[in-house]
Amino acid sequence: MAPAKGRYALPVPSPTPLPDRIWIVGPCGSGKSTLAARLAEHMGIEPTHMDDIFHQPGWQQAADEEIHAKLSDVVARPRWVIDGNYSRYREPHAAQVELYVFLDIPLYVTFPRLVRRCLSRSLMRTPCCNGNYETLRGTFFDRESLLLYAVTGSVQKLPSLRRHVTARPHVRLRSRRQVDSWFAAVSR
Repeated sequence: MAPAKGRYALPVPSPTPLPDRIWIVGPCGSGKSTLAARLAEHMGIEPTHMDDIFHQPGWQQAADEEIHAKLSDVVARPRWVIDGNYSRYREPHAAQVELYVFLDIPLYVTFPRLVRRCLSRSLMRTPCCNGNYETLRGTFFDRESLLLYAVTGSVQKLPSLRRHVTARPHVRLRSRRQVDSWFAAVSR
């Protein structure tokens, strides 16, 4: 029985093997990197995190040519798991994506996760994104704060992301329970 377009009834049975080329998208704090790491480990490959390609040391943005080149190298591989939205870098490779995993987690869930994650990284001095560090000042008072972006920029871009993803092979997961159920089904 085919699910309604854009949605899977969960738990999702895995009628076919897990695809070889998977791109995970969703709002900030939805668990993209965590799921990418889990899927990649299951597949026996390294995950590719777009944040690591985009953010260079010192929070400098990599040049477009460098980002496109690194991403092209990844999608040329026979198997990969990539996480991150970055539409101008993702969309040119849409034809190579066998499955989008859309973590369509609501803001009331993702925002508290982001606050906890940013606080933890800031206080514990945990590196992220190519060895960069988040700071309390940057988290709460900077115009480019991830928390501010989660409420404004990320939310504004979600309708476009939904349209892009739902027009292609995808699974849409709306809660941690759905993510865990889907992962359990495809990792058997």
